[in-house]
Amino acid sequence: MRSGWTVPLIAVLWASPLAAGPVKRPAVDLQAMREAMGVQGDSETQYPSAASYAHFLRARLSHHDGDHRLALDELRLALASDDANPYLMTQLAEEYARMAELERAEAQLKKVLERFPEYAPAQLMMGRVLYEAKKTTRARAHLSRAIRLKPNDPDAYLVLTQLWLDQGKVDEAVKVVEELGAAVPGEPIGFRRLGLALAERGDLPRAEKLLARAVDRDPGDFDAWVALGRVYEVSGRKQKAMEAYGRALERDPEAKEVLLAAGRLALRMDNAVEARAYFDQLLSLSRDPEQVVKVSFSYLAARQLQLAVEVLDTARRNTDEPRLHFYAGLVHERLRAWPRAAEAFEAVPREVGELYFEARLHRAMCLSAAGHPRAALEAFRKLNDERPALSGLDAGWARAQERAGQPKEAEALLLRAFAKSSEPDVLEALTGFYERQGRVGEAVTLFSNALAKSPGDDALLFALAAALERKGDWQRAVEKMRLVLDANPGNAAAMNFIGYTLADRGGDLEEAERLVKKALDSRPDSAAFLDSMGWVHFRKGEYEKAVDLLERAVEESPDEATLLEHLGEALARSGKKAKAAQAYARALELLKANPDSAERKGQRADLERKLKLLTSEAAGR
Repeated sequence: MRSGWTVPLIAVLWASPLAAGPVKRPAVDLQAMREAMGVQGDSETQYPSAASYAHFLRARLSHHDGDHRLALDELRLALASDDANPYLMTQLAEEYARMAELERAEAQLKKVLERFPEYAPAQLMMGRVLYEAKKTTRARAHLSRAIRLKPNDPDAYLVLTQLWLDQGKVDEAVKVVEELGAAVPGEPIGFRRLGLALAERGDLPRAEKLLARAVDRDPGDFDAWVALGRVYEVSGRKQKAMEAYGRALERDPEAKEVLLAAGRLALRMDNAVEARAYFDQLLSLSRDPEQVVKVSFSYLAARQLQLAVEVLDTARRNTDEPRLHFYAGLVHERLRAWPRAAEAFEAVPREVGELYFEARLHRAMCLSAAGHPRAALEAFRKLNDERPALSGLDAGWARAQERAGQPKEAEALLLRAFAKSSEPDVLEALTGFYERQGRVGEAVTLFSNALAKSPGDDALLFALAAALERKGDWQRAVEKMRLVLDANPGNAAAMNFIGYTLADRGGDLEEAERLVKKALDSRPDSAAFLDSMGWVHFRKGEYEKAVDLLERAVEESPDEATLLEHLGEALARSGKKAKAAQAYARALELLKANPDSAERKGQRADLERKLKLLTSEAAGR
């Protein structure tokens, strides 16, 4: 304890009846005790009574239990017999602050500082209270005074650093942690905390410098090494990132997120052996199906298909977890391995409830994609009998009918579903159906008429914008999507739509970058948003930045032909022709396996032409 509380407790024990007796004890060196226990020799604190100390102990117990009202009552009782104790008075202010009674806390601290202006804990607490009350000028003054009174205590430095950071004055915040570093040589906490905060805010250059100083002082700082690894990875320094992750894992070999990050990075560095070591360690720590899927998808992103399948098959053999069958089905579905996907979905038992019906829906869609129309349609009919309101059922069933040569039935089914509600999957299915039938104008008319009756329907407005863009009327598409954004300024999908369309169609690239960045801030791992930002940089001629972003997009979604095509474009422009050809070839494989995944008419022919051109250039060198 601080400020005289330990010494008074010792004094009480020495004076207790249990200690009485004829044996003469050695004299007590009070000054030595104060020094040993961190008590200032010039403290004005009086020794409390036993009752006062008992109330103080009850107050601390209540404080740790979260009962701050009871803690207040006990502190008042303690102060009744020890009203000159600055520690107790300051603790009383802290309890007021914890109950958000900032004015009473401030008033209490004024009383303390009037009597004990050199009491550093009260100066620090006053700085905290004023900071919480947004009285930043006065808060800075008290925090600075606390630092002068107790220059070796990091607390006041850290609060002052946060105050400057909240005001956007990063340089001032850096100065404070520099002062802490000078006052307490070897102390990493200031560099560490500010570095982590700046990394979180995206200020990577300054974050890197501070985190580097933190690990210099404390080479075992796990969080700082992880943050440094992410900074290095984002800035393209893969080897340094791997080294940083390795240092973090030395500290905690079972850190799952770091093992996953290191494995993914090893794959990006074309080191499948090292990646497998990290992933095997991760999977040995947990049988969580989500971890299995993350590892599998990481292999997919690096086109290590056999390893992805191996992870899934091994996990399914070792557990009866129904979700694992479902996730395996999703992975095989993404691989366009329709029969194996259907088999995995079929293994999901009825006992798991709604997941069973979701698996049956996916199985029916896989049967349709695999070229088994009768089995697929029968599966959809059975599912409709049991779960007619299942989300995605009408859209999937209509697509199966269209593949089976029943376009009229498919259109009728979608129109009936649309008449009931404007669900996004139905709207998207209608747009895709009319586009494949060469009648996308009918989708525009359909959605426009529906909007006339329901002008506030954002889903309809979004669908209309998408249909207009597919029709080629991109200016009107952007205009309609701006209305979606006006109604919901935080709609990340709308921001991304506008930003990508502007970049792709030759619009304002600065606005495109601003909108897509805002979308990415809300969903930094979105493959679609990463692709859009990569495409913005491509259009601006910043090909290296484009490659980095597009590689991340493909890592998140490895089976999207358009993402691979964009990556191929950026790689070709940055002079990496061989890698560009690989990206184009992979995109072609995906389109051949699933022609439905083409984003535009003639996409496959365009890719064949680009690949042929690259191959011809390579042969001519």
